[in-house]
Amino acid sequence: MLGFGNSPQEALVSSLLVMALVGFLASSLMRWRGPARLTDLLMPAALLAAYWLAYNKVPTFPPVGAVNKVFYVIAFGTAIGFAAEIAAPRALRLLALLQPAAAAFYVGSPRLGIASWEVVLAAAAGMAVMGMVLRGATGAEDDVKRGGVVAVLALGFAPIALLGASSSSFQLCLLFAGGCFGIMVIHAVKPAYRFGGASAIGALGGLIAIADTVLLITRKADPIALAVLALCVVLPALSERTCRTLGVSLPFPRLFVHVILAVVPAAAAFAVAFLDYGSSFPV
Repeated sequence: MLGFGNSPQEALVSSLLVMALVGFLASSLMRWRGPARLTDLLMPAALLAAYWLAYNKVPTFPPVGAVNKVFYVIAFGTAIGFAAEIAAPRALRLLALLQPAAAAFYVGSPRLGIASWEVVLAAAAGMAVMGMVLRGATGAEDDVKRGGVVAVLALGFAPIALLGASSSSFQLCLLFAGGCFGIMVIHAVKPAYRFGGASAIGALGGLIAIADTVLLITRKADPIALAVLALCVVLPALSERTCRTLGVSLPFPRLFVHVILAVVPAAAAFAVAFLDYGSSFPV
């Protein structure tokens, strides 16, 4: 990871700022010049960059070990998703729903002979998360909402990864969240972002694969915090009803309500992690 600070905390904050700034500049450039379809590559690119910063390497191929496998889950998922977006858009949703199952079995293969039910459960949970994020209408405003929820998921999972004895996954999730927020902020008022195949399969699918490493390999994730975090993809489904109740009709306030409904359970998941860690929580 980039080390601009004199302590691990300062280095992490510095890297977060770099990720957010680069994400903002890249997203701004694509908004100003370039087809909207290419913005679909920004989130998976941010996740790959966050991986490199967190682990300071690109794994050799074929990868050995769950952490090394995650890099190629992201990379190949991005390529498959972007290609499907162009060549087979009708099959994209099915591919996105199948990706979490494939990632769970690939990353969790060491558990198949020991506790295969854990892998099956992780696959089902990942498919549910993917389905909830992708549900509903499509359009620039909806794509930004999806991107915001993915960023919040990454931010909320970071302390759970730390509790799961994976400080590198903690850093990876934080850095990815910083990059996502940098990418999304330019689209908050007049959205021109595409959450397509690369974002769904490469970025969200990659984030689910990261969660699989903590759930299936380290096996120390806090179940209460995970259950609370799951509400990040459930509560935003109520945003349309909430906006109608509040009389909110403009795009930016609607986006704000949608993301806040994801932020609340993410903050609660952090509180669970903080209380579990106590005074030794490294913040």
